[in-house]
Amino acid sequence: MIETAPVLDTTPAFVRSVELRLSGPAARALAARDHPLTVHLELLFSCMIRKQVSFPESTHPDARPLDCGNKAVQAWFRAVGTKTCLISDQPVPDLQTFPIKRIEPFLPRWLRLDFKAGQWRGEFGYVSR
Repeated sequence: MIETAPVLDTTPAFVRSVELRLSGPAARALAARDHPLTVHLELLFSCMIRKQVSFPESTHPDARPLDCGNKAVQAWFRAVGTKTCLISDQPVPDLQTFPIKRIEPFLPRWLRLDFKAGQWRGEFGYVSR
């Protein structure tokens, strides 16, 4: 199941289409939920760039809302940076919101969600296929 919807930026006159891609198990798991799934998309700028998707209970106040066109999914995007260079998949202790003046090019074009072995999994990207 693939759904496409615009992402609304808070700056005037900016709309980006974000494609929500749900696997069959993800679509079934979403339908069984009694509240929306919170999805946090993080782009980390450090000595390397890392993309990460997490499923927290709440989101960071600096995160920007993304409209996936599905009321069962509440997606948020945040660009972050670190003071030190860390190459790891582990949580980064000194994350700070990265000050991007033109956020539009960094907003993802698609979000893919899957549900395997009782766990949510996700990835996002910038090139539409």
